[in-house]
Amino acid sequence: MRQKQISAIELSMFCQELYQLVQAGLPIAEGLGMLLADEKDAGARAWLGPLCEHAEEGLPLAECMRRTGAFPAYMTDMIALAEQTGRLQDVLPALSAHYARQDRMASDIRHAVAVPVALFCVMLAVVFLLITQVLPVFDRVFAQLGVRMSPMAVRLMQVGDVLSGAGLGIAIALCALAVVALAVALIPALRGRFTAFVRFHLGGRGIFGRVAATRFASAMAMATASGLMMDEAAELAGKLGGAKQIDEKTRLCAEKIAEGGSTAQALADSGLFSARDSRLLQLAERTGSLAETLDGIAARLEQDTMRRIDARISAIEPAIVILTALLAGVILLSVMLPLMSIMSTIG
Repeated sequence: MRQKQISAIELSMFCQELYQLVQAGLPIAEGLGMLLADEKDAGARAWLGPLCEHAEEGLPLAECMRRTGAFPAYMTDMIALAEQTGRLQDVLPALSAHYARQDRMASDIRHAVAVPVALFCVMLAVVFLLITQVLPVFDRVFAQLGVRMSPMAVRLMQVGDVLSGAGLGIAIALCALAVVALAVALIPALRGRFTAFVRFHLGGRGIFGRVAATRFASAMAMATASGLMMDEAAELAGKLGGAKQIDEKTRLCAEKIAEGGSTAQALADSGLFSARDSRLLQLAERTGSLAETLDGIAARLEQDTMRRIDARISAIEPAIVILTALLAGVILLSVMLPLMSIMSTIG
């Protein structure tokens, strides 16, 4: 039975544990059995148990991981290559660092997006309350005084009447959206399809493109540090893209490396990196420091991506606050000004 996909932070910790087992010289089956015996979390035992069973059958580690269905294809392919080349001890800590970086970036993006989304929902709730509840009260007060509200206030109140009349439909639609969002968040298969759809259509542009370039650079740095063949490393790293534009660039990069071309030149020609980073890669290849340079580029791309996201969020948050204040002010002024005129006339 297929298990749910393991989170990036769990993958990072598991790779670190595997590295310690391999470094200690323990057989994989015995080491996994020790991990299972010590594991208390039911979610982790759900995939660790089948993994131990397959390992006890004498299967290679990569094949055991594939059969559980809980591990990403990139990780299992990398471990399969590491087992074939005898570099498992080098690949595991690199995989641990790679998935730790992916988890850190995903967490930063989620936290950055949560605040403006919450502010936007509050803005909609405030405006909805004003035009459906506050304006009708003023309308009744003005009717008792024998006057009408301003044309703008009347139009806004009419919009509020429409929204109130369609309240049941709006509530049903919002509930349906909430159910769909909850299903996507909780069901791994749906979440994976939704993420793949968004990544494929939007993952090659703007900030999404930089995230994909960061992921590719991190994967290439890991493969280079582990001593794997560059054509195989580029092909595997290309699988992390998932976006139409990014996949095309990584495919061309892998083809050029497979044809015997310069790795640094192929990476530079891919268009994933800036001219400055491309020059650094070419220099690093000559000095034998390609792995360190790729890792540095990945770290810098990650920091730059988060700075760009923070800059966008920093602009969105005050914009939402200002827009909310303006809308509320316009609505209140549209009824307060006539009221002040009436009071001055009475006075």
